[in-house]
Amino acid sequence: MTNIEIVRKMNDGFVKGDMEKMMQHFATDVRWNVIGASTLINKKVFKKDVNNKYFIGLPTLKIKNEIQQGDWVAVEGEVLCKKNDGSMLHALFFDVYRLENGKIKELRSYVIERNKPVYLSINNY
Repeated sequence: MTNIEIVRKMNDGFVKGDMEKMMQHFATDVRWNVIGASTLINKKVFKKDVNNKYFIGLPTLKIKNEIQQGDWVAVEGEVLCKKNDGSMLHALFFDVYRLENGKIKELRSYVIERNKPVYLSINNY
């Protein structure tokens, strides 16, 4: 199985709520860094956080692009899921995975909520 196929199978387990299918693709000492939000170290903590109390039901993922180079896989897409307060999370994401010996060893997630305005400023020099 290629690295990109491993990431696809893990994401398939995520959207189906199949924790065992998802977890089998992570190294025991996996590191997950959600940029600007949190860093989780090890599979046990990762599993607990994925099943967090902030969301209800299963997410929907729409993958836009996937890139693989050696031990690295990048995935760009959108995620939609219901929050426990009844509102919806609609976010754009860019995940960067590093695999080692057929397991996801590191995951960096860049997430931008679509329902929150983002303001950019460009300065001319």
